[in-house]
Amino acid sequence: MELTKNEKKVLKLLLDNSRISDSDIALKLGISSQAIGKIRRKLEATVIDSYTLNLNYPKMGVTIFAVAIARLTREGLDRGQLEVEQELHKNPHVIRVYRIPKQSSTHLISYGFKDMSELDNFFYSPRMKQGLHNYLETQELFIFSHNSLIKNSPSQLFHKMIDDMGVKNSELIFHEIDTFKRKLTIIN
Repeated sequence: MELTKNEKKVLKLLLDNSRISDSDIALKLGISSQAIGKIRRKLEATVIDSYTLNLNYPKMGVTIFAVAIARLTREGLDRGQLEVEQELHKNPHVIRVYRIPKQSSTHLISYGFKDMSELDNFFYSPRMKQGLHNYLETQELFIFSHNSLIKNSPSQLFHKMIDDMGVKNSELIFHEIDTFKRKLTIIN
């Protein structure tokens, strides 16, 4: 997708603060708020899916996270991958689910829990073994506290992608080579 210079600037400002007003953006960029409104509507029709709210996990009571590498069981395959994924989607402890293209594993799942007791109940209770865990076998489970969460935002990635929009791959490669050469010069 191609974006104008102003569209990129507006998108970056919205990425940093989705609550920023059109008039504040207009002041920062030196263009009319009507132009900003038009740009925002275009962005909302193309690249902006929604505006979200980021809550503080520990302040909301989520202190334990888990990441599981899992695979569909025979029962899960019989029930159907999409049906099992809908169950994952409905589960309040599931934060993200990724389908992975690996023979021995089918999904990577991140979970959130109030405490270790809630995590233990989720993974080891007979009720869960009759339900979701009957369809999805956890192969590896990594457990960590909220203090281990270092980064929880794709903002920097999106800033980079916005900067790269409209730039040809060959130009990016040469830019990366030039950046690497400059770093080598600084080091030496």
